[in-house]
Amino acid sequence: MSDHFLSALMRTAKDITQAERALAVDVDLNVLETLNLDTPTLNSAHFQEVATGALRRGLDNNEAIITNNIITDPAQAPVTNTNFTDLRVVVVIPVKGRGAVYLDQHIRHGIIPRQTIDKLMRLVRQVMSSAESEPGAEALHTMYQQMN
Repeated sequence: MSDHFLSALMRTAKDITQAERALAVDVDLNVLETLNLDTPTLNSAHFQEVATGALRRGLDNNEAIITNNIITDPAQAPVTNTNFTDLRVVVVIPVKGRGAVYLDQHIRHGIIPRQTIDKLMRLVRQVMSSAESEPGAEALHTMYQQMN
């Protein structure tokens, strides 16, 4: 699997989830490609902390990560209904030994359903276990649609 596959997976996952922003990274967290992420945001300390933490957990555990960009430790969650104007849903889809895809969107656009994330993880496992050539974004989207 190459960087091309991670980029294709990122584009497919962004399309399927309707996430606002996305990025693909290799196992060393080097950014391979981004969608709708400008350089100041990408380089901001807060984004780096959230994205790096979620991506590292996903890669270390080879499990999808679902979190947010504000409350990373549930013990620090407020006990009252607090308005977070910048609250974003964050999802990481790891590809074992290759890298990961990071997706996020503002909470006002809703959450990304767990079933969708689980199906994307099954798609990754299916592609990784296949001896076929690396599918592009269109082929990945078709494979996703054909899955149960």
